[in-house]
Amino acid sequence: MPKQDDTQQAAELRSAFMRHLPKRLETLRKRGQRLCTQGWDINALSMLLRELQTLAGACGRYGLLDIGERLFALESFLAPFVEQVAIPNASQTQTFAGQLQELGKLIARHQDDHAAPATLAAEALTVAPIQSGSYPLQVTPPAEYWKRFGPPPALEPRASAPAPASVPVKTPATTTPLATVATADAPADANEPPQAHKPPQEQYKVFHLSDGNALACEVDQKIEAAGYELTLLDSVDELTEVLAAFAPHLVVVDAPFQESLEAIGDQVKIARNRLGRRMALLAFSESAELRGRLRAMRAGADSFIALPAQSSEVMARIRELLDADSADPFRVMIVEDDRAQAIFAESILRKAGMATHAVTDPLAALDQLDEFKPELILMDLYMPNCSGMELTSIIREREAFINTPIVFLSGEHDEDKHFEALNAGGDDFLSKPIRPKHLISAVTNRVRRARTLGQRANTMNPRDPVTGMYQRAYVLDQLNAMLAGDESGNHNGGLVYVEIDGAGQIRERMGLTIFDALLNQVGAFIASHIESKDLAARYGDTSFALLCRHGDESDLAKLAAELRKRTAREVFQHEGKTLSVSLSFGICAFAAGLGDAGAMLNAAERAMTDARAPGSDSIGIFRATQENAVGSADQVLLQLIRDAIKAEDFQLLFQPIVALQGGDEEQFQALLRLRGDDGKLYTAAEILPLAERHGLASEIDRWVLSRCLLVLAERARQKRPVRLFVSQSIEAAIDTQRVAWLGQMLETRRLPGNTVVLEFRTEDGLSYLRELSQFAAALGELDVKLSLTAFDAAPASAQLYERLPVAFLKLSSRYSGERLRDPKVREELQQIVAVAHAHGSKVIAPRIEDAQSASLLWNADVDYLQGDFVQQAGQELSFDFHAATA
Repeated sequence: MPKQDDTQQAAELRSAFMRHLPKRLETLRKRGQRLCTQGWDINALSMLLRELQTLAGACGRYGLLDIGERLFALESFLAPFVEQVAIPNASQTQTFAGQLQELGKLIARHQDDHAAPATLAAEALTVAPIQSGSYPLQVTPPAEYWKRFGPPPALEPRASAPAPASVPVKTPATTTPLATVATADAPADANEPPQAHKPPQEQYKVFHLSDGNALACEVDQKIEAAGYELTLLDSVDELTEVLAAFAPHLVVVDAPFQESLEAIGDQVKIARNRLGRRMALLAFSESAELRGRLRAMRAGADSFIALPAQSSEVMARIRELLDADSADPFRVMIVEDDRAQAIFAESILRKAGMATHAVTDPLAALDQLDEFKPELILMDLYMPNCSGMELTSIIREREAFINTPIVFLSGEHDEDKHFEALNAGGDDFLSKPIRPKHLISAVTNRVRRARTLGQRANTMNPRDPVTGMYQRAYVLDQLNAMLAGDESGNHNGGLVYVEIDGAGQIRERMGLTIFDALLNQVGAFIASHIESKDLAARYGDTSFALLCRHGDESDLAKLAAELRKRTAREVFQHEGKTLSVSLSFGICAFAAGLGDAGAMLNAAERAMTDARAPGSDSIGIFRATQENAVGSADQVLLQLIRDAIKAEDFQLLFQPIVALQGGDEEQFQALLRLRGDDGKLYTAAEILPLAERHGLASEIDRWVLSRCLLVLAERARQKRPVRLFVSQSIEAAIDTQRVAWLGQMLETRRLPGNTVVLEFRTEDGLSYLRELSQFAAALGELDVKLSLTAFDAAPASAQLYERLPVAFLKLSSRYSGERLRDPKVREELQQIVAVAHAHGSKVIAPRIEDAQSASLLWNADVDYLQGDFVQQAGQELSFDFHAATA
């Protein structure tokens, strides 16, 4: 078996890694130096350690031992600090800075070792001194600045100085070859076919702002293989600089740059306005959260991809963006009896790149619809022999044009006539005279939307005509539809997960491009050997999913065995490479009763993993045995949660929070509960983790907060004011509309903001510090208070507290029960209380069950107690706070 470095795939990945390595190292070095000079932060230190670990491992895989050892030394230096949640002192910082300087020497040496490919390009192009008349310009480009982008698009040799023919060169920052230069004696043949993968008219340019992650490297390879011109950039400043001078067709932004997406979007918008043409923007995000989608939308992104994602999906999206308006010009039919008006509209739209067909006789338009096949009809309202409204009604009777946009263009100002025209089947009404750019915009937006709707209509049966496989999203949608039916537990068939054995080694041996083509052949073979009503789809880079609608577990196992036997006998070929494969199968039948698409997929994958165990036959079947009781219980609770959200059927209990050091302020903790069908009462600790995993936490948060505000309003009406502590998930802080909604609710119910305290977990605050900081600042304007729960004496918790306007700290379980007898724990507690009081915050001790704990907490100057020792939670807000403090 060949070594990994000898394979095409490994060589491609190594080349991409080496191309990015110097800048990745330099970025890492600068980040470390910034921490040394500007001060350490435990979160930044942890991020730096993770980057060191990732890069050190990659250097080891690609044989860069000197750099790998240096990175490992840096990693070993930082690791103890992260483990102990500490930061380096002055002496340790100086040591680390010295190690970073040594890394700088390795970066310079690495750049020298890998600068050779650029030397030929340097000889091919030179930058001459720039002058204006006899005076030199004050601004000149840096030396060899052109290397980033390759040569100018229109570069041609002088006739008197023939150049060597066809010398492709790769530059460091762009992965496309220099333009082929023909000699004067041997001009290029105009009839010569285009090179493989190269678009015949215009080569699309793609700028990729990348951090060099594994997915980015795969996508970059596929972008090049598709014939697009790729430019790799590694900083927002560099992208801004390049956009000011060059015009790509697509800008791709990796997830690590998401925080700068709005600034990037501003630069893209400027470039779009300058060019006067479409420039697409595609943004990656670490998650599919609403916050990320809103940021992308506000930045003007045309597409948003949440990670994790497959490179094949990303490429499909890239092709869609690049080919959106270029496949065919928009086809517009102009029906106008005034020839001058028709010529006017036609000239405007043709200059905008559209294909037009003007018809002055409305009755003749009916005969020309099938021949021209317009995507939009621009219609005059008043015409002889047949009015625009009459012609529209006739057109709408024809099935092929029932959804074709029809826009009326007329000088009619009577609104009743406008409504009549729209009622006849028109989509819009434009009043004459209309400015050219308004006409272009109205037509462009309508046609683009019609094309999108047409594409979506085609996806109702999105089967690839060549492979016979369906789109994965369609198969999963069909699976969810079957599970959502009333008879979901009685369906025949199930889900079959298929994976190629040893796929990783095969891909390394053949290379990514050839392997992907062969994998499509395998998928086509599988799709051709299943029932016509069954669905097959590529699920991952090396796997398939089959949705079978007939048979039981044994029938599905027979299908898997037959597919395995047939596929093993087949030989697949592409570009001279042949491939024989063996398959493993995991089966999850509908009879298992999981009731959730994600659960069925996980079960089928687990069954396939079991099928690969020694002695098995590569076919595994998931069965709902006792070992799956936990998963089944989760499914039951998840359905209860969903039903409760729809019916608003949760319950709230209230537990008093009593002052230890005096005071009769009435305040309660709101506690979420859910009653099961069997009478079991589920607590928030059981409900919320499951709800967060399935994206339901935000809806629960709103219900809880809304119900608490109703309780507060009722108490205010009774002139018995009370404060409620309301737990919220971090989704509430991420939701950009939540503060505005809360402000409106407070105003509607005429409640002061200080009657509400929103509680967030300290752990969530550490992970989403920026979002929680912004949210807390907005809460301050409403006078709503903030509380951190599960708070402890860890340095990270202390740093979080310093950065947030926290009114209350609720202690972690470490400071309750038997643990309070430990002197170290009590010392930690006293430190927390002292710091909180110094900053004007109050400390709450929850889950207190006994008098001894209450006494110890009183000695530590804790402000409030909460727990069954005070009073058990109940449905009523009933507690005698005056007697408790007497």
